[in-house]
Amino acid sequence: MIPWLIVAALFLSVLFLARRRAARDALQREELRAELLVLQEEKRVYFSFLHELGEAISEDLDQKLLLQVVLHCATNVTDAQSGALYMLDEEGKTLRLAALDGPFPPPLAVPPDAADDLARDRLRLGSFLRREPVPLESPAPLAAAARSGKAELIRSAAKDPRFPFFEQEPLQAHSYLAVPLEYRGEILGVIAAANRRDGHAFTEADLNILRTVAQQAAYSLHVARLSMQLAEKRKLDSDLETAREIQRILLPEASPQLDPFSAAALNLPAQQVSGDYYDFVPVGGGRWGLVIADVSGKGIPASLIMAMCRSMLRSIAPQSASPAQILRELNRQIFPDIREDMFITMTYLVLDPAAGTVRLARAGHEPPLLHRHATGKIEAVSAPGLALGIDPGEVFDQMIDDVEIRLDPLDTLVLYTDGLTETPNAQGRQFGQENLRAALKESGSQSVDFLVKDLVDRVRQFGQDGSQADDITLLALQRLDPGQKNA
Repeated sequence: MIPWLIVAALFLSVLFLARRRAARDALQREELRAELLVLQEEKRVYFSFLHELGEAISEDLDQKLLLQVVLHCATNVTDAQSGALYMLDEEGKTLRLAALDGPFPPPLAVPPDAADDLARDRLRLGSFLRREPVPLESPAPLAAAARSGKAELIRSAAKDPRFPFFEQEPLQAHSYLAVPLEYRGEILGVIAAANRRDGHAFTEADLNILRTVAQQAAYSLHVARLSMQLAEKRKLDSDLETAREIQRILLPEASPQLDPFSAAALNLPAQQVSGDYYDFVPVGGGRWGLVIADVSGKGIPASLIMAMCRSMLRSIAPQSASPAQILRELNRQIFPDIREDMFITMTYLVLDPAAGTVRLARAGHEPPLLHRHATGKIEAVSAPGLALGIDPGEVFDQMIDDVEIRLDPLDTLVLYTDGLTETPNAQGRQFGQENLRAALKESGSQSVDFLVKDLVDRVRQFGQDGSQADDITLLALQRLDPGQKNA
């Protein structure tokens, strides 16, 4: 009887151990299955993030929307209750909120009287966080991540003195992640996640996932920034091309018939638009106003002043046959609307073809050069005057005056801007008056079209490398032989 009991006991023990082992194996299989499901979910969430991020980029979202997509995906990947994405400002001294997902705990202290309102109103909390930048030198963990370039994992924020204390639960941080957005050694900003939804602390696995997200996001932000800069450049180029076309329309298409005179002019901008201009304005009685001007500076600001000056001059030019009087009135009109650091130099003349005379006034511009055909001599036509826009009128009106000259057959008057004489060569030497006078001696009796082309060719050959430091404008006026006609 006893041996049988022993055998039965052994059998029951083996059966119990077998069932226990089977139960333990089943439990391990369930744990492994659960871990596999977790890994599959993490993989699904991560690839969902990559898919959403790719969709965001392919949809050509602007940077603001792209940042929001990145942050939303990051909080999903880490199962965080809230997240914030801060971007470093251009000076590299301050972090500013660029995207927000959920009720994110303030990284810095909040005035006590405002904390209750922020805890109750998520929209007000978001507005507060956007208004309050985080100095890079602040103790906040997200600032530390940006300073050091190293990720921060805080399992218990309550034990970390860098977090401000809040009595209000919605403002409290329990567990926290902060990962820098870094691309090729440049810190672009920080992604921060706060408080897991399941109440547990963030883990190293969460941090590693967020690191991977941050790497992808930083690259995407870099690409988006380059795309935005390229789009801005294309738009600027398009705007400049439009401005250039408008300016081209403002310049005369061709020189008018001035018998027995002939005129030719040319404008070569140093950039896409120019601060130089020339014009031919009918002023009545068969007379013509001819003008050449140079606005200080280059580019869009100078071109806008040029357009304004042209419009004003055209409206007042018929009022008087005295160039000095016209420039006095132009200065009075333009002075209130021109910046203190800008001015306009100008030569304005009134041609009387019937009398064969030119009356000329010069507002601080380069003196015109007159080539006398009979003698071959070059004369500088000097006239007193101050640049437009410097003085409201008290000094300007007294300084400027008319000079009258008579042109004989094949005499040529050349007006130009300083971009011509100041064109440098490879050694830094300027084209200068000497080369200009030599060109006039050789070509001054040729047609004005030939003269203008010859001068431009000489300047370009002198410059050698083809670069142009300043706008160049030329205007040549010649009295024809009695037997000649305008082309």
